[in-house]
Amino acid sequence: IPYGRYNKFTGRKDLIESLRRYSERKGHNRIALHGLGGSGKTQIALEYLYRRASESECDVFWVHGSGLPKFSDDFRAIAQHVRIPPPSGEPDEEGLLLNIKRWFEGPCSGDWMLVIDNADNEEDFMGNSGRISKFVPQGSRGTLILTTRSTQVALRERCEMVEVRKMAENDAQELLLKLLGNLNCAREEEQEAITMILQSIHHIPLAIVGAAAFMTETQTPPSTYWSIFRGSDEHAKRLLSRPFCDIQRETDITESTLTTYFITFDRITRGMPLAANLLHLIAFFDRQNIPEELLRQS
Repeated sequence: IPYGRYNKFTGRKDLIESLRRYSERKGHNRIALHGLGGSGKTQIALEYLYRRASESECDVFWVHGSGLPKFSDDFRAIAQHVRIPPPSGEPDEEGLLLNIKRWFEGPCSGDWMLVIDNADNEEDFMGNSGRISKFVPQGSRGTLILTTRSTQVALRERCEMVEVRKMAENDAQELLLKLLGNLNCAREEEQEAITMILQSIHHIPLAIVGAAAFMTETQTPPSTYWSIFRGSDEHAKRLLSRPFCDIQRETDITESTLTTYFITFDRITRGMPLAANLLHLIAFFDRQNIPEELLRQS
């Protein structure tokens, strides 16, 4: 597993239980943690893997699904770890990846769990001919877990779908307080500000991490952060656009909450242009009391 266990992991008991239920069935299991960017899919998969690894003899593997080069690098690392020899003759990348797939499907692999993280690109997962999906093991044993923003990918890989949505209010508040650490948040004013901040960022884990990063790095109490955030749309946009680091995400990804939202919106624009047009219109009029008839006429 390329990342350490996250010591501030909070809540998500129902999702962890769903993963456990689906993965402990007999035979080969396929599960997709499906949800918007920033909803916490990777952290949930990580937490479940660490729990499972501590409880059983199951072998655990983790690969990146955000493109064939990263996937190939991670699969080659698995080949070295379990001593799968390269194909004889000329160097053959595809042959090696197929050998690794066959190893997972064969009797030597035993009980295993394989996570493919960020399996978002539908062109990479086109059944048995996709650039990545043609190397994804099937067989009669083992558990495959995808983290994905794409319903199409989850359905094509015939996964049981576990929907990852925003955090429960109590869990979101607990997570933010853990992240704020030594910042003094005991006063009633600070508690009220925390509630308002969490409502404004809709209890989305990535947005909570981003807000906490700003407050701790600048030693800004929640009440001051909330005053800036609600000052104007421009102020809120600036805070949400501020990049922050997360050591448990891919190395070439620079995080900001708005960047993640824009990626999601771009996917909607490509897949459902009419829906994107409606979202543009709703954003223009703000989010409340828009007559449904106006949307229908548009």
